Amino acid sequence: MRGRNWVGVAFIFLFLPVNVPLWDMAFEKLDIDIMAVLITPLLFLFGILLVFYPSRKDRYQTIPSNQINEEE
Repeated sequence: MRGRNWVGVAFIFLFLPVNVPLWDMAFEKLDIDIMAVLITPLLFLFGILLVFYPSRKDRYQTIPSNQINEEE
C-alpha cells in the first residue's frame, strides 16, 4: 500500500460516523463552532476515496493499450 492509501485508512478510522460525539467534544474543547455531524461523514467518504480510487500511475497502468485492440 502506498502512503495515500495509509492516509485513507487513517481517515476512515478517525472519522467513522460512530466517532461523532468524540469530535463534538474535541471541537467544543478547542472552541470551534462546527457541527461534527456535517464534517465527519465528508472526511469519512474522503478516506474511502483515498483507499479505493486508484492514483494516476495505477490508473494508466491498468488501462489496456491500443495495440491489443488493433490485433483483434
